[in-house]
Amino acid sequence: MNIINIAGLNSLASDYYSRLSDKQVDKPDADKEKDQAEKEQLTLEKLHNARILSRNLLQVDRRIALMMFGKLKSPSLKSVTLIIILIISPLTMFMSDHALAAMFLPIGIVLYKTSTAATGKDDPELAKILMITIAMACNLGGSLSPSGAARNIIMMSYTEDMFGISMGFGQWMIYCVPMLIFTIPITWLVINWRFKPAVTDLGPSINIVKQEVTKDGNGWTRKQKVSVAIFLVMLFCWITEKNLILELTGIRFGIGVIAVMGALAYVLAGIVNWRDYQTKVDWGVVWLYAGAIIFGRILIQTGGAYWLAKTIVEWTIPLGLGEGYGLLLSGNIITGLLTQLMADGPACAAVGPVTLAMAGLVHPGTSIIPFTAMSTSIASSLAYCLVIGTPPNAIVYASGYLEPKDYIRAGAILWFTNMAVLLLLSYSYWRWLGWEGLPAF
Repeated sequence: MNIINIAGLNSLASDYYSRLSDKQVDKPDADKEKDQAEKEQLTLEKLHNARILSRNLLQVDRRIALMMFGKLKSPSLKSVTLIIILIISPLTMFMSDHALAAMFLPIGIVLYKTSTAATGKDDPELAKILMITIAMACNLGGSLSPSGAARNIIMMSYTEDMFGISMGFGQWMIYCVPMLIFTIPITWLVINWRFKPAVTDLGPSINIVKQEVTKDGNGWTRKQKVSVAIFLVMLFCWITEKNLILELTGIRFGIGVIAVMGALAYVLAGIVNWRDYQTKVDWGVVWLYAGAIIFGRILIQTGGAYWLAKTIVEWTIPLGLGEGYGLLLSGNIITGLLTQLMADGPACAAVGPVTLAMAGLVHPGTSIIPFTAMSTSIASSLAYCLVIGTPPNAIVYASGYLEPKDYIRAGAILWFTNMAVLLLLSYSYWRWLGWEGLPAF
């Protein structure tokens, strides 16, 4: 790698702006505005269709819980917390994190209350470990699949807008999903290390949970089966829309169109009706991220993102973080710190243009650009330390069993460990895979 000196950044910025201008020179202003509006509309469609999908999958939440907890013979606290993490963290790749937090929070409360009744004594530490497990698990997998969080779609949109690099659903998952192999055991170990309740046998509590989730009978209902089947078809189409489906049909449908088809399929199958979508989907999330997209777009169009990028690169060069994986780490740290102070999605939307511009200035046209998009999204999910960091943190905190300092007890350690895992993943696995059509950096 060639070291980029501070004096050379201005010429790099000039060349970079020239390339951006060249990309647009052949299109009249009206066409450029139309293309931009279509991209923003597609991004918002992806966001609200992810909310709709989450609503439909709530049909089978208790059934999943029964399948997992029903297999425990002698449920200990460590086995229960591990299973909670194993259930929630992969589901966050396809369902909204706040929906999962709301889904599993009552189960955690039931476990705590029935355990208190069985032992005859209150154990606040037991409530804390159950609640913090649910919150932290909801923060693990959302960035590992485009459907897991709106911030992923935002970064995919930014990458295509700024550099013309299209990132597919399956591509994103191939690079990011292996991170769960490391973060699941680390999260489980840290939580059980930092919280030490007196009660460790949850056998009586599990029996109550089984009674709750078996009220609808032992068999799967028709709606539950159809709901899962439609979801699996949508998942297959999402993963293959950029290759197999494109080859068969000659049409690039995109993630948003497939999500619309799935939403209509749920209506036609009688799983939900339009009134359910109207009243039970959190449409406010769409407007929240619409504002976040506008904020990021203004940074791009005014040149503010590139000015910030050049400034940050100048600061990081003396620290040895001005190029290569050091540059990737500096962007991750900036994102990871900001996401503690604001919601993960808006944080990613605000920082995304900056980190991408940093990558484009120092290593133009290389694999660091898609790597930066993915790592920025993942770093924005490391909002472990404060209640306001993510919706699951706030939802679990609303139960009344946690104090703000409880998030720091586990979250501060997890921030460092999972940041290290992200750097290790990008330096080894991503580096080995490379990126099709782009040179290494």
